[in-house]
Amino acid sequence: MNGEGRKYTYSGSGVDVLRNDEFTDYIKSIVKIPEWVVKEPTGYATILNFTNPPIVLTADGVGSKLLLHIEHNRWEDAAQDLIAMNYNDIVCVGGFPKAFVDYLGVNHIDKEHYEFIKALAKKLSELNMALVAGETAEIPSIYGDKDWDVAGFCIGTLQRRIPVETINYEDLIIGLPASGFHSNGWSLIRKILKEEKISIKELGFDLLRGTRIYSEVTNVFELVKGIAHVTGGGILRALRRVLRDKGWEITIKLPDYMRWVLKFVEIEEAMRTFNMGYGMILIVSRENLNKVLELTGGEVIGVVSKNTKIVVQ
Repeated sequence: MNGEGRKYTYSGSGVDVLRNDEFTDYIKSIVKIPEWVVKEPTGYATILNFTNPPIVLTADGVGSKLLLHIEHNRWEDAAQDLIAMNYNDIVCVGGFPKAFVDYLGVNHIDKEHYEFIKALAKKLSELNMALVAGETAEIPSIYGDKDWDVAGFCIGTLQRRIPVETINYEDLIIGLPASGFHSNGWSLIRKILKEEKISIKELGFDLLRGTRIYSEVTNVFELVKGIAHVTGGGILRALRRVLRDKGWEITIKLPDYMRWVLKFVEIEEAMRTFNMGYGMILIVSRENLNKVLELTGGEVIGVVSKNTKIVVQ
């Protein structure tokens, strides 16, 4: 396809990010937050201040990418996605992930679930994390014969609350490269694959590669002012979560997988949906720039600004 054909949208695939935001706002309106919850404006994870050090907590899943993992037997990548979507969120608030709990909902327990849990335990061990508990539920009245889903819950300890309120104009924006589409926007990707009759084996990149786990970011907690995991809502929402009322001027260098999807998706829609090549964003002062680059292998992609400008290369 030459990019001049049909263009797809995330809402057209059945996912409405604004509807999700409305539901989140509703939850916030009816839930009373106890005094032992530390205010954390980015919302990536929750800090519970009733222990010393405080506990950091989050929950997430693989999403509809799991359907393709199941179809292609990609258990290690599925496990990495599940861990990363939780691990990377905990890192954003200055937490060090320590323990993991999973919930597996299935029609019936089968061989593939053994394979998945084996991969999950192995990857957690490599990260010096522990699978400390879990729940597996056979619910044939909810899940079809081949259907199943998994959710992860990650617990860590707070190393340093990241001071996003200290971000200033002219601070620098560092992008850490993504390993692919990570685990967001897959309802849209799956729709493209189906409608355009594309086999993932025909692509020039590994579409199902697991989400990059940014463990190196735990080494720069004392050096950064803001950390954003680029997940739901794409790179635009990630920047807004960490920069709030400030603007940004960034230059995006598109990797091969983003160039592929832009044949089917308008650039504005892509920026509201995908990571655009960067799975984690760090905000740093100029004095700490070189040290952070050295420890993370990231690249400067822009600057905090009163204006907002995005250049795509």
